[in-house]
Amino acid sequence: MRRRRSIPVALFCVCGLAVPAFLQAQAPEAVVKPGGKEPTLSFGGLLQVQTEIGGRGDSRFSSDNDRFYLRRARLNAVGKFLEELDFKLEIELAGSIANTSALRAQLTDGYVNWNRYPEANLRVGQFKTPFGYEQLFNDPRLITIERSLVNDRLTQSRQLGMQIGGDLLDKRLSYAAGAFNGTGANNNFNDDDRFLVAARLSGVLWRGKLLGQSASWSLGGDAYSSEDTNVAQAADFGLDSTPSTPDRDNIFSGERRGTGFDTQLQVGRFDLWAEALRTEWEPASGRPRKSFESDGWYVQGSYYVIKDRLQAVLKAERFDPQSAADRDATEIGTAGLNWFLKGNDLKLLLNYLRVRPEGQDDQDKLLARIQVIF
Repeated sequence: MRRRRSIPVALFCVCGLAVPAFLQAQAPEAVVKPGGKEPTLSFGGLLQVQTEIGGRGDSRFSSDNDRFYLRRARLNAVGKFLEELDFKLEIELAGSIANTSALRAQLTDGYVNWNRYPEANLRVGQFKTPFGYEQLFNDPRLITIERSLVNDRLTQSRQLGMQIGGDLLDKRLSYAAGAFNGTGANNNFNDDDRFLVAARLSGVLWRGKLLGQSASWSLGGDAYSSEDTNVAQAADFGLDSTPSTPDRDNIFSGERRGTGFDTQLQVGRFDLWAEALRTEWEPASGRPRKSFESDGWYVQGSYYVIKDRLQAVLKAERFDPQSAADRDATEIGTAGLNWFLKGNDLKLLLNYLRVRPEGQDDQDKLLARIQVIF
C-alpha cells in the first residue's frame, strides 16, 4: 500500500515549489514476515465480554454480585508445513467464571500435529483430552453460554500429552486415544510415573430425510482411567488427601475411572443433544468415602426461529457429586436466545438459568454475552 504524502509535501507540490530532500524521504513500510519456513500462517483471536445478574447460581460462580467480565480473551497462531505437519499456539488472557483479581496470560492450546494420514493423526502438546462431547465442542460454537455443570466437573479438559486419532469410513466414524500427565492444563509435570489414558469413539449412524428435512443421528462413547498421587479437584467432591487436618484440601490421591455416552439428532433447523457422564473414585485417604461415584446428564434442544440468524435453546441438566450422599445434587434449567449478526464471528447470547441446589433456595441468574472472532 502506498503511503500518503505528509501535509507539508502536499503544500509544496500544490504551490509548484521544489520539495526539500528531507521532506521527500519516506520511511520504508513495515513488513511482518514469519520467522519459520511454514507456507501458511494465520493469526486470530476470540473475545467474549459477559455480564451476569441475579443469584449466585451453581458452584462455578463466586458470588451473587452483578458484574461485567471477560469470559474469554484469546490470541492464536495456526500454521502448516509442507512436511504434513500443522500446529496451533493459543494464549488465554481471561478464561474464568470465578472472580479474578489479576488477569494474566495462560496457554490454552500448544501442539504439533502430524496429518499425513486422515485415518491416523498424531498430536503432541497441550490440548483437550478425548472425553466428553460438549467439552470437546469448540468454545465459540457452543449453543449455551456455559457448558453443563457435569461437563465442567467430570471431564478432563486440556492436558499435556500425546494422542492418535482420525476419521474412517468417509468420515462417518471417528476415534481418538491418548496418554496424558493427568495434572490439568498449564502444569508442566506429572504427579507420579503413571499416565491418564483416555479414548473416544463416535459415528454417524444414519443420514437421510425426516419430516421432509435433511437429518442425521450420531452416537458417541468415551472413557478414561487414571492413578494419581496429587491432583487438584473442585470442592464439590469433598476430597481430602490429609485426614489428619480439619480442613479439606480438595486434592485427590488414588484411582479414578470415567465413562460417558452422548447422542445428537439434527433435523433441518432443529438440534437435540443428550449426554451422560460418570466417574468412579477410590481415594487413598478414604475421604469422603473409601469409594464413591459422581454422575450427571444434560438434554439440550435448539431451533433456528430465523434460519442462520435467531436461535432458541432449552436445556435441562443434573449433576450429583456424590451419588450415595443425600441432598447434594444440582439441577439447572436454561432458556436462551442466540442472535447471529455474522455467524459465530459476531453474535449475541442471552441465557436465563434456574438453578436448584438440593437443600438450598433456588437461584435465578441471567447471563448475556457478546462474542467477536477476528
